[in-house]
Amino acid sequence: MLDLKLLMQEISEAGEEFIGFDGEVKSVSEEYRAKLPLIDSLDASVNSSLRKYSGCKVLEEGALVRHFMPKFNSRQQATDWALETLKGTTLAAVDGSQIFPSPTLSMPVGLAQACTVMNGHTGKNSYSTTSTLKLMTPAELKESGGYAYAQSPVSLKRFEMECEQIVAFTETHPGNLVFMDGSLVLSFITQMDDKDQTRYVDAIGRVMEASERTSSPVVAYTDMSMSQDLITMMRLFFKLTPTSNLTDAFVIRETLNWGDRTRAFLCDRDDRMGNGNPSVLDRYGKHRDSIAFFYLNASGALPSKVEVPVWCVKEGMLDRITDIIRAECIIRPGYPDIIHRAHEYATINNAESGLFESVIDSMARKHKLNLFKSAKELNKHPGV
Repeated sequence: MLDLKLLMQEISEAGEEFIGFDGEVKSVSEEYRAKLPLIDSLDASVNSSLRKYSGCKVLEEGALVRHFMPKFNSRQQATDWALETLKGTTLAAVDGSQIFPSPTLSMPVGLAQACTVMNGHTGKNSYSTTSTLKLMTPAELKESGGYAYAQSPVSLKRFEMECEQIVAFTETHPGNLVFMDGSLVLSFITQMDDKDQTRYVDAIGRVMEASERTSSPVVAYTDMSMSQDLITMMRLFFKLTPTSNLTDAFVIRETLNWGDRTRAFLCDRDDRMGNGNPSVLDRYGKHRDSIAFFYLNASGALPSKVEVPVWCVKEGMLDRITDIIRAECIIRPGYPDIIHRAHEYATINNAESGLFESVIDSMARKHKLNLFKSAKELNKHPGV
C-alpha cells in the first residue's frame, strides 16, 4: 500500500527541485525556439558542414512547418474527412506482448506473442487479425547464457516476431502501409551484448528491405518521443547551449497546430556509448542512412514522432502518409486507431497470465515434473 501522507511530504520537500528543473528547461528551450525560423532556409548544402553523428541532416527542403490546410467546424466534419481519406485504404498495425519467466516458479518459462490488426476500410467486417505465439522453454532461455529468469531473451523474441509479422504483411499486401509502435532506430540496444544487438539489427534490417522491395511504407509512430535528434543538429549548427533535458517535441510544440507536421530530416543519431564505439545506426550497414523522421501534432499536446524509410520521402509519399495518420487520429482522438486496436489485441492481461501459469502447472503434474511455487506467491493467491 502506498503511504500517501509520506508521498505528499516527499513531493513537498522536493518542490524547489521540480521548479528549478522546469525553469531550466523553459530557459534553454526559448534559446532553441528562437532559431527555429532559421531552419526554413537550410537546404541540403549544409549537410557537408555537419559532422557525423549530428543528430540529423537536411532531407526535405523548404519551410520547417507544413501546415494542415483543411479546417473543421465540427466533429462530424472531421470524421467525414477522415473516413473519406481512409476509404478503401488497407492499413495494418503490429504489436506484441510477453510473459516473462517468473522466479516464483522453480522452472523458467516465458511466452512471446506478436499480433497484426488489419483494416481494409471497406465498411462492415473490414477488420482481420493474425497472431503468432512462441513458448520460451528452459533450454531456449538458457541459450542466452545469462540468468535463467532474465527478461531480455523474451523481449528479443517478441521483437523478432513483430518484425516477422510486418514483413509478412508487406509481402501479402504489397504497396500498403503498416504501423509499428516504436522506433526504427533501436537506441535501446546500446548496452546489450553484441549477439543480441546483431539479432535486433538483423530483424529491423529485414523490415527495411521488405518495405522497399514491396513498396510498402513502414511507419514507426512514437506518441511521446524523448528524442533529441533535431536539437542536436541545432546545437551544433547554431552553436547553442548544450542540454540533456530538452527534447525535440518540447521545442517545436508551439510551432505546430493540430494536423501540422515538420519537414522530414535524415536521422544521424549519436547514441554511442563512448566515442570509440559505433552508434546503433552504424550497425545498420547499408540501411545506416535510410531512416527519415518528422514530427506531427495529432493530439493537440506534444507532437508525435513519425519515422519512415527514406525511400518513402524520395517517392513523394509523405503527404499521403501524414493524411492517413491524421485520419486515424480523428477516428480515435489523439492516437492512431489502428495502433490502439493492435495493442488491445496483443495485450496479455492478468487473468490470461494466471491461466498461462495454470496450464504450465497442469503440464508439470501430467508429466510428474518437479515444479514448485514460492511460499510468497502461494500466500498471495491462497487456494492456487
